[in-house]
Amino acid sequence: MGFLTVTRREGEMIRLTIDPGVDPEKLLKQLLRDGITIHVGFTECHSRARISIDAPKQITILREELINA
Repeated sequence: MGFLTVTRREGEMIRLTIDPGVDPEKLLKQLLRDGITIHVGFTECHSRARISIDAPKQITILREELINA
């Protein structure tokens, strides 16, 4: 499993995608067993949320600003 923690403001996005070449049946079995965990916390600055995502390594987690970079 891979783990990422980011801070997001209202309206900002995070995208989860499946890496190219991944066997979807194997990934589905892993997701059914382990799932994806998302934890939403708070920061000292009230206009932001801290989001932690724990997902299989075959899933890419990108902040919105990195999607087309």
